[in-house]
Amino acid sequence: MAEWKLLLDHEAQGTWDQALQGFSDHSPFQTFAWGEYQRALGWLPYRWAAFDENGEIVAMMQGLMRRYPLKFGLIWSEGGPVGDLSVCDKSLHEAIKRTTGLKRIYCRFRCDRQRLVEDSLLLSTLGWHRSWFGLTTSYSMSLDLAREESQVLAGCDRNWQRNLRRAGKSNLNIREWTEPNLDEVVSVYSSMQSFKGLDEQYSRTELENLLKHLKDRLIVYRGENEQGELVSLRGWLLVGDRATELLSATSLRGRELRASYAVAWALVQHCIRLKIKSCDLGGIEPVVNPGVYQFKSGTGAKPTEYLGEWDWASSPWLQWFGNWAISRRQRLRVAEAAVKTAATPADAKVSISDGRAQAKLSQPQNA
Repeated sequence: MAEWKLLLDHEAQGTWDQALQGFSDHSPFQTFAWGEYQRALGWLPYRWAAFDENGEIVAMMQGLMRRYPLKFGLIWSEGGPVGDLSVCDKSLHEAIKRTTGLKRIYCRFRCDRQRLVEDSLLLSTLGWHRSWFGLTTSYSMSLDLAREESQVLAGCDRNWQRNLRRAGKSNLNIREWTEPNLDEVVSVYSSMQSFKGLDEQYSRTELENLLKHLKDRLIVYRGENEQGELVSLRGWLLVGDRATELLSATSLRGRELRASYAVAWALVQHCIRLKIKSCDLGGIEPVVNPGVYQFKSGTGAKPTEYLGEWDWASSPWLQWFGNWAISRRQRLRVAEAAVKTAATPADAKVSISDGRAQAKLSQPQNA
């Protein structure tokens, strides 16, 4: 029987990522650096590992906690748990209670491994429930990079290749951006959000901390017009031999120049040189955001469905309340998006550079 233990920050700092990459379903959102990034935004990262009788780690889960009055707490785990799901039973629930000191807990995770019926059935028997309302999409696109560059390009559809050629004739300067300037990043995101009528993708604080805490794993490319102005950027987070798209923004001028195609292709070339085997291009919602889906599918990436969001609560009413609160929040966001879409010019509604939606819950009290 596996035993779940909480790894303190000083214990996890030097060992967590190494152990994480030993699992085939590892996620960048389970890395130590991602937890520290979220800490800067008000979450308190907890890192639990399940040890077998030989002292080997067989499963891991990094949870982000927010504490509220009356010993109530919310725990959200992006990309986890990883490893052997069969040990994610009541012993994990008890470990969460014991190590957090909470009496009332609502815990939700989004597992970024391919959805299999066997895993869904297993989680159901272990006391987890498929979340009624999702914070993020369970559908994504995976691009195979374990090929020659010419093969990857040949896998792109005609329209994607044509736009890449058009970008090549626009006198763009595409280069790796080793020291991203926060003001420029915020500016291009603001431009994109404005002309597309989008919600804020990242706040300035989020971008500042993302660039600070994840810089060692983040590869960013920028596209400049002839005047040297930033018109497009894209950043992929590297963990082991996999990449995950994290940043993507293109201004209105960059859209006219097809800059996002050139920047994306430069990142593909960079990762092929590094022997990266695949890239998760982030979430897709073909009906709600067909432009994003068309851009990503045009690269030759294949759609995949993740195991997705599951939850558990220390009492049934908390599980009901947690899902109800999230459903209300999501409906409000959909209504706001509909109003913005109606007010956005038709020619600006095609989005080509949005990544996976990030879950943004209410601000915490002191943790």
